[in-house]
Amino acid sequence: MLDNRVARNLPDIYDGIKETDELTKIAAIELDDLDVARKRVEVEQFIMTASEKFIRMRERGYDIRADPTTESLEFRRRRLIVRQSTRLPITQRKVHEILTELVGDSNFEEYLEVENCSTTFVFEATDATLNQEIDFTLEQIIPLNMDLKIARRLMTQLYLPSYLSTGSEITLYPMNIDNLESYILNTSLVGLQTASTITFTPF
Repeated sequence: MLDNRVARNLPDIYDGIKETDELTKIAAIELDDLDVARKRVEVEQFIMTASEKFIRMRERGYDIRADPTTESLEFRRRRLIVRQSTRLPITQRKVHEILTELVGDSNFEEYLEVENCSTTFVFEATDATLNQEIDFTLEQIIPLNMDLKIARRLMTQLYLPSYLSTGSEITLYPMNIDNLESYILNTSLVGLQTASTITFTPF
Protein backbone atom coordinates (compact mmCIF):
# COMPACT_ATOMS: atom_id res chain seq x y z
CA MET A 1 0.00 0.00 0.00
CA LEU A 2 1.14 3.54 -0.69
CA ASP A 3 2.51 5.56 2.19
CA ASN A 4 0.32 8.67 2.28
CA ARG A 5 -1.84 10.42 4.90
CA VAL A 6 -4.94 8.47 3.84
CA ALA A 7 -3.52 5.03 3.12
CA ARG A 8 -1.60 4.75 6.37
CA ASN A 9 -4.86 4.97 8.30
CA LEU A 10 -6.57 2.15 6.43
CA PRO A 11 -6.60 -1.45 7.75
CA ASP A 12 -4.18 -3.98 6.27
CA ILE A 13 -6.98 -5.67 4.34
CA TYR A 14 -6.74 -2.90 1.70
CA ASP A 15 -3.00 -3.38 1.20
CA GLY A 16 -2.08 -4.21 -2.39
CA ILE A 17 -5.41 -3.23 -3.95
CA LYS A 18 -4.72 -1.01 -6.96
CA GLU A 19 -8.03 0.84 -6.77
CA THR A 20 -7.41 1.65 -3.11
CA ASP A 21 -3.92 2.95 -3.88
CA GLU A 22 -5.25 5.30 -6.56
CA LEU A 23 -8.14 6.54 -4.42
CA THR A 24 -5.93 7.23 -1.43
CA LYS A 25 -3.39 9.02 -3.65
CA ILE A 26 -6.05 11.38 -5.01
CA ALA A 27 -7.63 11.89 -1.58
CA ALA A 28 -4.23 12.73 -0.04
CA ILE A 29 -3.56 15.38 -2.72
CA GLU A 30 -6.97 16.96 -2.15
CA LEU A 31 -6.43 17.04 1.60
CA ASP A 32 -3.02 18.67 1.12
CA ASP A 33 -4.59 21.33 -1.11
CA LEU A 34 -7.30 21.87 1.50
CA ASP A 35 -4.67 22.44 4.21
CA VAL A 36 -2.89 24.99 2.02
CA ALA A 37 -6.18 26.82 1.38
CA ARG A 38 -7.05 26.79 5.08
CA LYS A 39 -3.68 28.26 6.03
CA ARG A 40 -4.07 30.93 3.35
CA VAL A 41 -7.47 31.91 4.79
CA GLU A 42 -5.96 32.17 8.27
CA VAL A 43 -3.15 34.38 6.97
CA GLU A 44 -5.48 36.69 5.05
CA GLN A 45 -7.69 37.26 8.11
CA PHE A 46 -5.01 39.41 9.78
CA ILE A 47 -3.91 42.76 8.39
CA MET A 48 -0.22 42.32 9.24
CA THR A 49 0.00 39.03 7.29
CA ALA A 50 -2.54 39.62 4.53
CA SER A 51 -1.44 39.86 0.91
CA GLU A 52 -1.61 43.05 -1.14
CA LYS A 53 -4.80 41.82 -2.81
CA PHE A 54 -6.67 41.48 0.47
CA ILE A 55 -5.20 44.71 1.82
CA ARG A 56 -6.67 46.44 -1.23
CA MET A 57 -10.07 44.86 -0.52
CA ARG A 58 -9.98 46.10 3.08
CA GLU A 59 -8.99 49.60 1.93
CA ARG A 60 -12.11 49.81 -0.23
CA GLY A 61 -14.22 49.33 2.90
CA TYR A 62 -12.66 52.51 4.38
CA ASP A 63 -12.73 54.46 1.09
CA ILE A 64 -8.93 54.52 1.02
CA ARG A 65 -7.37 55.12 -2.38
CA ALA A 66 -3.89 53.75 -1.96
CA ASP A 67 -1.02 54.63 -4.28
CA PRO A 68 1.33 51.60 -4.42
CA THR A 69 3.97 53.70 -6.19
CA THR A 70 4.47 55.98 -3.17
CA GLU A 71 2.94 54.03 -0.26
CA SER A 72 4.63 50.89 1.03
CA LEU A 73 2.61 47.81 1.95
CA GLU A 74 3.83 48.16 5.54
CA PHE A 75 2.45 51.71 5.75
CA ARG A 76 -0.87 50.62 4.22
CA ARG A 77 -1.18 47.89 6.83
CA ARG A 78 -0.49 50.30 9.70
CA ARG A 79 -3.00 52.77 8.25
CA LEU A 80 -5.73 50.10 8.17
CA ILE A 81 -5.04 49.14 11.77
CA VAL A 82 -5.32 52.79 12.81
CA ARG A 83 -8.57 53.24 10.87
CA GLN A 84 -10.06 50.23 12.62
CA SER A 85 -8.93 51.56 16.00
CA THR A 86 -10.49 55.03 15.68
CA ARG A 87 -13.87 54.27 17.18
CA LEU A 88 -15.32 56.58 19.79
CA PRO A 89 -15.10 57.09 22.69
CA ILE A 90 -11.34 57.68 22.63
CA THR A 91 -9.29 58.21 25.79
CA GLN A 92 -5.98 60.04 25.89
CA ARG A 93 -4.17 56.75 26.40
CA LYS A 94 -5.93 55.32 23.35
CA VAL A 95 -4.86 58.35 21.31
CA HIS A 96 -1.25 57.64 22.21
CA GLU A 97 -1.67 53.96 21.28
CA ILE A 98 -3.11 54.90 17.89
CA LEU A 99 -0.36 57.42 17.14
CA THR A 100 2.32 54.97 18.28
CA GLU A 101 0.93 52.40 15.85
CA LEU A 102 0.99 54.96 13.04
CA VAL A 103 4.32 56.77 13.50
CA GLY A 104 6.17 54.63 16.03
CA ASP A 105 7.00 54.95 19.71
CA SER A 106 8.49 58.25 20.93
CA ASN A 107 8.20 59.87 17.49
CA PHE A 108 5.74 62.52 18.62
CA GLU A 109 5.05 64.87 21.53
CA GLU A 110 1.76 66.08 23.01
CA TYR A 111 1.13 69.34 24.83
CA LEU A 112 -2.28 69.26 26.49
CA GLU A 113 -3.90 72.35 28.04
CA VAL A 114 -6.90 71.14 29.97
CA GLU A 115 -8.07 74.61 31.06
CA ASN A 116 -8.08 75.92 27.47
CA CYS A 117 -9.41 72.66 26.00
CA SER A 118 -6.57 72.57 23.49
CA THR A 119 -3.89 70.10 22.53
CA THR A 120 -0.83 70.38 20.29
CA PHE A 121 0.93 67.41 18.71
CA VAL A 122 4.48 67.73 17.38
CA PHE A 123 5.71 65.20 14.79
CA GLU A 124 8.94 64.79 12.91
CA ALA A 125 8.59 66.17 9.37
CA THR A 126 8.17 63.29 6.92
CA ASP A 127 6.56 62.51 3.55
CA ALA A 128 3.24 64.06 2.55
CA THR A 129 1.33 60.74 2.64
CA LEU A 130 2.11 60.09 6.30
CA ASN A 131 1.46 63.75 7.18
CA GLN A 132 -2.00 63.55 5.62
CA GLU A 133 -2.79 60.32 7.47
CA ILE A 134 -1.69 61.88 10.78
CA ASP A 135 -3.96 64.88 10.19
CA PHE A 136 -6.89 62.69 9.17
CA THR A 137 -6.48 60.36 12.16
CA LEU A 138 -6.28 63.14 14.76
CA GLU A 139 -9.30 64.92 13.29
CA GLN A 140 -11.27 61.70 13.69
CA ILE A 141 -10.30 60.85 17.26
CA ILE A 142 -9.95 64.23 19.01
CA PRO A 143 -13.22 65.28 20.74
CA LEU A 144 -15.10 68.18 19.13
CA ASN A 145 -14.62 70.42 22.17
CA MET A 146 -10.82 70.25 21.86
CA ASP A 147 -8.81 72.78 19.87
CA LEU A 148 -6.33 70.71 17.84
CA LYS A 149 -2.97 71.92 16.54
CA ILE A 150 -0.48 69.78 14.65
CA ALA A 151 3.15 70.86 14.30
CA ARG A 152 5.98 69.43 12.20
CA ARG A 153 9.57 69.52 13.41
CA LEU A 154 12.45 69.69 10.93
CA MET A 155 16.05 69.12 11.99
CA THR A 156 18.73 71.13 10.17
CA GLN A 157 22.51 71.28 10.48
CA LEU A 158 24.77 74.30 10.03
CA TYR A 159 28.57 74.09 10.05
CA LEU A 160 30.32 77.23 11.30
CA PRO A 161 34.02 78.17 11.68
CA SER A 162 34.05 77.70 15.39
CA TYR A 163 34.84 75.17 18.09
CA LEU A 164 31.84 76.05 20.20
CA SER A 165 28.67 73.91 20.13
CA THR A 166 25.35 75.75 20.36
CA GLY A 167 21.70 74.94 19.78
CA SER A 168 18.57 76.88 18.98
CA GLU A 169 14.86 76.24 18.49
CA ILE A 170 12.79 78.15 15.93
CA THR A 171 8.99 78.05 15.59
CA LEU A 172 7.33 79.05 12.28
CA TYR A 173 3.63 79.29 11.41
CA PRO A 174 2.98 78.52 7.71
CA MET A 175 -0.43 78.08 6.11
CA ASN A 176 0.01 74.73 4.36
CA ILE A 177 2.60 71.99 4.68
CA ASP A 178 3.44 69.33 2.11
CA ASN A 179 6.80 67.55 1.95
CA LEU A 180 9.39 69.13 4.23
CA GLU A 181 12.96 68.50 3.18
CA SER A 182 16.25 70.22 3.88
CA TYR A 183 18.76 70.64 1.06
CA ILE A 184 21.00 73.48 2.32
CA LEU A 185 24.35 72.72 3.92
CA ASN A 186 26.74 75.58 4.65
CA THR A 187 30.33 74.59 5.39
CA SER A 188 33.04 77.03 6.39
CA LEU A 189 36.41 75.67 7.47
CA VAL A 190 36.31 72.84 9.96
CA GLY A 191 35.33 72.89 13.53
CA LEU A 192 31.99 72.85 15.09
CA GLN A 193 28.56 71.63 14.11
CA THR A 194 25.59 73.77 15.17
CA ALA A 195 22.23 71.98 15.29
CA SER A 196 18.89 73.75 14.97
CA THR A 197 15.38 72.49 15.63
CA ILE A 198 12.67 74.13 13.51
CA THR A 199 9.01 73.51 14.34
CA PHE A 200 6.27 74.29 11.80
CA THR A 201 2.81 74.93 13.25
CA PRO A 202 -0.12 75.69 10.90
CA PHE A 203 -2.81 78.25 11.76
